[in-house]
Amino acid sequence: MMKNLTLVIGFLFASSAMVTAQAECTTTEPPDGLKPIAAFSIYQSNFKNKDYSMALKFGKWILCSKPKEIEGFPGFELARQLDRFTTIYQEIAKGETDPGVKASYLDSALMVFDTKLELYSDDKDQVYKTHQQKGRFFLENNSIITDAVAKAYAEFQIMFDQNPKKTTTTARGYYVDNLLRNYVNKGETQKAQEIINEASKYATGALVEKLNDYQKDLFESPEDVIAYYKPILEEEPQNVEALKALEGAYEDQDNQSELTMVRRKLHEIQPTFDSAKALAETEKSNARYGEAIKLYKEALKMAKDKTQKKQINLNIAEAYINQGDIKTADDFADAAIKIDPNYGQAYINKARIYAQAVTNCTSDRKLEAQDRMVYWLVIDYLNMAKAKDPSVANTVNSQLGNYEAVTPTGEDKFLRLDNLENGQKVKIDGSVAPCYAWINKTTTVR
Repeated sequence: MMKNLTLVIGFLFASSAMVTAQAECTTTEPPDGLKPIAAFSIYQSNFKNKDYSMALKFGKWILCSKPKEIEGFPGFELARQLDRFTTIYQEIAKGETDPGVKASYLDSALMVFDTKLELYSDDKDQVYKTHQQKGRFFLENNSIITDAVAKAYAEFQIMFDQNPKKTTTTARGYYVDNLLRNYVNKGETQKAQEIINEASKYATGALVEKLNDYQKDLFESPEDVIAYYKPILEEEPQNVEALKALEGAYEDQDNQSELTMVRRKLHEIQPTFDSAKALAETEKSNARYGEAIKLYKEALKMAKDKTQKKQINLNIAEAYINQGDIKTADDFADAAIKIDPNYGQAYINKARIYAQAVTNCTSDRKLEAQDRMVYWLVIDYLNMAKAKDPSVANTVNSQLGNYEAVTPTGEDKFLRLDNLENGQKVKIDGSVAPCYAWINKTTTVR
């Protein structure tokens, strides 16, 4: 058994030594006494014809001498030829059946990568390109090279550190995707988060979704997000990424005090339509309607399209209703309808405003038949809502019965409302009661 083992070791050593010699330089001169231009011409021809063994024979001197130029060939580029030698060694390796010989040729290719990195250490583009090539080389040969995948990711990380924008946008995010998958699978949360934070500045399209998915994988709960980002925010109070992450976590926790603080800081640093709207909604949920109205009005100024504008106008109307200023609320509901005449929710809000007017007007007295007339106007706007926007029909139908039940009765119309008849037009204004003067709308007796 010992004899067999010795033979195997001896064979492997011989194979390794034989091929490692392929990478060693015994001469810097072209073979067979050829002039450099002639040897280069033969080397190039063999490379193009994919006769890589012959290309190596006639081109090895280039790898060894590393000439900056070849007389008679003005387009010579050493960097390009070094790239060819990595291809040569890799392609020769593919044709070998002996694992030891195959591995040695791949080692020679890796030596060329290292040579190129050393020669062009001051050329950022060449350094970046070489690390990219080397990383792909490891992946392509991962069945032969030990820890090849880990070595590839190390090359991708160097690329990202050198040029995060280029690494993020190259190959539709291929390199960033691989880096993140590696770090997430290994549980290296901090490294993955650093990649996400930087790549998010440049990511577009499907890569944005991938980054979001990776972000979700990093944290299992809002508490994890807070534990990670709070120290960052303490160190960097203006860190927008940290503030946005904490905003989501506090919202998930329904922690209104912290959420308000974070949203105020975000809006102070980077005021946008979204930040003004989000902070306004936080203030509204905390019943600080005056503050909410101010912020909604800021958002309205920054709104970019009709959808945003109509929604913000309606949000302002609702805040004024909650504040008790139904007349101003009515103006903003009208503004929303002016932007979109088919905005069903705005008509529902106007119905709510006129119903609230009845409540306000009768707060210190009994509900009279004249007050009940206002509910006809409420019903008008509810019916308009579902006629203009069928999507709100269920909401309207759930409310109609409540208001129909409190409209004037037949007795009210005959005895107390000067014998009003169905279909007759009546005006809801100061003639009904002084507190309705601002409404000044016409409705139909029914």
